Amino acid sequence: MKSKKLYLVAIILMGMFLVGGCSVNGSTASKDQILDVAIGTDINTWDITKFPEGDARFVWSQIYETLVRLDADLNMVPGLAESWESQENGKVWIFKLRQDVKFHDGTPLTAEAVKYSYGDRAYVTMAKTLQFENIEVIDDYTVKFTCPKPMPLPTYMTHIAWPVVSPTSVSATGEFIKPIGTGPFKYNSYTKGQEVVLDKNEEYWGDEVKLSQVIFKIIPDSSTRIMALTSGDVDMSLKIPESDVAQLEADKDITVNRKLSTFTDFLQFNTAKAPFDDVSVRKAVANAIDTEGIVKNALNDVGVAAQGRAYSPVMMYSAKDLPLYSQNQATAKSLLAAAGWKDNNGDKILEKDGQPLKVVLLVGQSWSPRELKISEICQAQLKEIGFDVEVQQVEAAAFSEIEKAGNFDMLMRTGYYVWGPYPHHVKVHFSKNYASHYNNPAYDQLVQEGESTTDDAKKAEIYGNLQKMILEEVPAFYLLHEEKIVATRNNVQGYEISAEDPWLELRGVYLK
Repeated sequence: MKSKKLYLVAIILMGMFLVGGCSVNGSTASKDQILDVAIGTDINTWDITKFPEGDARFVWSQIYETLVRLDADLNMVPGLAESWESQENGKVWIFKLRQDVKFHDGTPLTAEAVKYSYGDRAYVTMAKTLQFENIEVIDDYTVKFTCPKPMPLPTYMTHIAWPVVSPTSVSATGEFIKPIGTGPFKYNSYTKGQEVVLDKNEEYWGDEVKLSQVIFKIIPDSSTRIMALTSGDVDMSLKIPESDVAQLEADKDITVNRKLSTFTDFLQFNTAKAPFDDVSVRKAVANAIDTEGIVKNALNDVGVAAQGRAYSPVMMYSAKDLPLYSQNQATAKSLLAAAGWKDNNGDKILEKDGQPLKVVLLVGQSWSPRELKISEICQAQLKEIGFDVEVQQVEAAAFSEIEKAGNFDMLMRTGYYVWGPYPHHVKVHFSKNYASHYNNPAYDQLVQEGESTTDDAKKAEIYGNLQKMILEEVPAFYLLHEEKIVATRNNVQGYEISAEDPWLELRGVYLK
């Protein structure tokens, strides 16, 4: 009788052991698998009618998915499309969909849903980032895109900002209801300015999802995010400031994940107005700023000095033999003097035709705290060659309005068309682009040729020439290539950082 009682106790204890969180193979039960993640910005949109700004894309990448994916090293791999092929030299693209995928509401992924996601309602088509002559449903799992001209369409289809969504996410009258995707996690709740709660998608088509829930906590202040991580209030924190990396790396309870990303910070000039309508003045700025010193001293060797190079080294066709800039204030001063700028009154601010060399540098508030720090360093270094630079930090909406009006001199920017390895970024200086402030027909022609050619060797030549032209013409001066930093507590297992930014891969993550 005693042995039977002991047996029953053992069974009960085993049951409690399993329910409480552990199984015989060492994995943790789903009830304990709640990951808290600190992000810096709120979710500006859940709907494909708008571009998800800032950290919204980290959240979107859990709910939504794309036709084509990128692996951790930026190689294109199948996503919701299991294969794709081009016709007519890249003018026509046919995507074959996976047949085992359901949206979070149980409706199947079909070609009609793909057509809806890239139709007239989508931001990506409204903004004319993508334009189609036709989107044709061949059958339930085959969709055909006809473009106005040849283009590398699969490279666009990796961006989480224009994913495949369910048509059932809107009502019959076209009103948005809630986000419904195919991703590993589905929408539970959202408290504006505070948190987003996502639940495990029990019917996910891909590899097993190990977390039961992800809670994104919106913490705008970077120091507060760090405190939340070190205290254990969150398990993971995104976009760690470079100045905090050394401190966290020294913490035995924290793992710091680092990887060079596709993002590059740059100063963009308004070349339509003085003084930056003069290439000599733009080159003076390029020679005055010490990008190597910025990375070494201000960012504690986190990131890579760009020295004017437009493409991160992780990008396709990033040329290695470019005439990069190193700080040379003597050259900068000579360029300004030759352009007619002189200090006529001894105040150390140069003048020309009675106008001082006074400019405004606009900085936004939506991406990284390093941008303001770098702007102030640029301000100080440009002062040494005779500039009077006023740094203005403004909200995103104000930034956009000032830019649209053309009422600015320089913009501090990061990213732009760098969601993957393909050098779409060159379009930012294409004269008809909404973000361009540079007009050069020769540059425009090269951009169009690079986009349309299917010859890889020709592409490499064209994009190499574009990089050289940017260094010579300086429509922008590129400062540093970002190192993506994600910090986790050591109980977080299975996380692999990607060079793609902003993308957060949580499918294989679990808590021990």
